[in-house]
Amino acid sequence: MSAEAIAWLAGKPSPPTWKKTPDPVAWSRLAVRCTALAAAVIVAWTFASVSVAARAVVAVSPFVALASVLATRTVGWAAAMAVPVLVMAFVRRRWFCRWFCPTGLLCDQAGRIGLAVKRRAFPLPPLGHGFALMTLAGAVLEYPLFLWLDPLALLASFLGSSWGDPLAASTLLSAAGLLAVLALSVVAPGLWCMRICPLGATQELLASVRRYLPATKKTPFPGEDGSAADEPCHPGWTLARRGVLAVAVGAAWAWAVGRGIAAARNVVRPPGAIDEIRFRGVCVRCGNCLRACPTKILHADLGESGLSGLMCPVVRFDPGYCREDCSLCGEVCPSGAIARLAPAGKKTARMGLAKVDVELCLLTDNRECSVCRNCCPYEAITTVWSEEEYTLAVKIDPDRCPGCGACQVACPTSPVKAIVVHPLR
Repeated sequence: MSAEAIAWLAGKPSPPTWKKTPDPVAWSRLAVRCTALAAAVIVAWTFASVSVAARAVVAVSPFVALASVLATRTVGWAAAMAVPVLVMAFVRRRWFCRWFCPTGLLCDQAGRIGLAVKRRAFPLPPLGHGFALMTLAGAVLEYPLFLWLDPLALLASFLGSSWGDPLAASTLLSAAGLLAVLALSVVAPGLWCMRICPLGATQELLASVRRYLPATKKTPFPGEDGSAADEPCHPGWTLARRGVLAVAVGAAWAWAVGRGIAAARNVVRPPGAIDEIRFRGVCVRCGNCLRACPTKILHADLGESGLSGLMCPVVRFDPGYCREDCSLCGEVCPSGAIARLAPAGKKTARMGLAKVDVELCLLTDNRECSVCRNCCPYEAITTVWSEEEYTLAVKIDPDRCPGCGACQVACPTSPVKAIVVHPLR
């Protein structure tokens, strides 16, 4: 797309002059973007449990990488995957958007539909810069605000939806983000990519740093053909009052939301999940962990932990328990919301704590039962003689119990289990 077309999509009054002659660069770029989209689809539908492939779709985003590093105070392999795009953003502004972004390709095609029915983008301030700065400022206070708005995360969530049950609430919510972006691209072609997308805005902010370096202060940003036609619409925006205001609002908002989230969990999170406040902000709702879980105990939070935890993964032990030899959820997480665990680390990655309801336990009725003790893979459950009840009673060692749920699944009482894993307090 030419510089005139980009300007027109951004709200300029004069219509674009579309090139009639074949453009080899444009065709090459289209081929690369189609390949990137096909790769994302194949990874999401075929290699969901392969850690490197599953993370790559979202982890290459510098927006996700920077926010997760600031919030978690760690630099993991997932964040390292964004380094090539970070370098790319310094050298060529929005080069990733033009050549690789699969969501951008879908938005462009949706925009063509809008152009065909004579729709135009309406003037709008660069909201993407505000979203990016507020998120990064919030990440400093351990709660990134709009990390889930990353276009690659929206695409991964859409592709990972449970399309076998298209009317399920989790499916509709997983698909809603990308569908809303595409609908906006039809109504206002180019508006998402040029004015709202926080990933594109992050690349512009990174590229703008070059303007303040002594060696490149007067060097224009190169356009697609090496010219200065692709100059940012708002040079120096990061030092403007709006930039300072966005940082201040983001920090204050993150502080307020963090204070509003209860420090204690009211749901069980996956093993290796970071503390609850940061978890809700750093999780990009991509659904990788849900697809990778071999026992299917991870589900999308549909409001159990409040609005701030919507669509984050929660654990439900109905179909099975968290296997002691599995750490796939942390391996496929692209943002660091779930830490990668070594097999030995499962013993210390506490999800919750099993507690016994003595009124429901069969031992209380002097009936023989040792199912929970026998099935515990961590040897955290024993039976001891209770002088008060004058019968055997179940005792749980909190130092050994990681809350895997094996005892809850095996407990024979019905419909209510006598032993249940409770969230950590």
